[in-house]
Amino acid sequence: MHRIAVLGLLVCAGLPSPVLAQDTLPAVDRFYLAAGRYRADHDLDTRWDASDGSLGTNVNFQRDLGFVDRQDALAWRIGGSFGQARHHTLDAFGYDYEDASVRFLDRDLEIGDSTYPVDAAFTGRLDLDVTGVSYTWMFLQDGKRAFGIGLGAMRYDIVADLDAAATVGGTPVAYANDLSEDAWAPMLRAEYAHVLSARWRWGASLAYTRKNGGNVTGDAMDAQVELEYFPWERFGFSLRYNYNHVDLDFTRSRFDGNLNLDNRGPQLLGKLRF
Repeated sequence: MHRIAVLGLLVCAGLPSPVLAQDTLPAVDRFYLAAGRYRADHDLDTRWDASDGSLGTNVNFQRDLGFVDRQDALAWRIGGSFGQARHHTLDAFGYDYEDASVRFLDRDLEIGDSTYPVDAAFTGRLDLDVTGVSYTWMFLQDGKRAFGIGLGAMRYDIVADLDAAATVGGTPVAYANDLSEDAWAPMLRAEYAHVLSARWRWGASLAYTRKNGGNVTGDAMDAQVELEYFPWERFGFSLRYNYNHVDLDFTRSRFDGNLNLDNRGPQLLGKLRF
């Protein structure tokens, strides 16, 4: 999906396109495809409990394990609308990043059934993939403004290798835990779009959910504000600020614990619209 989106935008951006006429943009596009960069500030906390039920240490991947807290990620979006008045919209988006860390631990960490001692030589890898889909019913629409409510879902997929080596009582000891968790968070959402002129448009969306039962509980939120500029009829640019938060408790056969993730920052995307 990432390679297809980027290739499509590069090809279309290279084609000659007429400048927009004086009539304004629609509030909702018939179809769009966008890709670009996400300058993400991220903060990941987790707790991995031992098999005997004792609580693990609350570990911050950035402060305790040395992973970076700011990183560029490839972001993509695709969506469109249907119905005679474009009252129904479908959208999907995603971004992912990966990182590696090497450092000496500055405190003891209880992770799973292992106690990683202070000054252990830690090496780790982190892969995070976030995707989302949504449906919105734009029941209020007058050509320049659109507002609607709908349903969405976000998937969080986290893979981490947490390895360390230390010498305990004169004996070399190796520690290793592999974390692999993914979860879907269904959400209620609201969206607003407002046409400013023939070339400018802005919008905002907010989605939230809280789950109190089952083997995954917690809450998740996704908020976005976007400003779009189209110097050409079919191709333009989107400057978007995204804030995403998830706080989940897991009770599973392999992993009991907590995961708290924050992603926030600006996105600059090239956008092809129809």
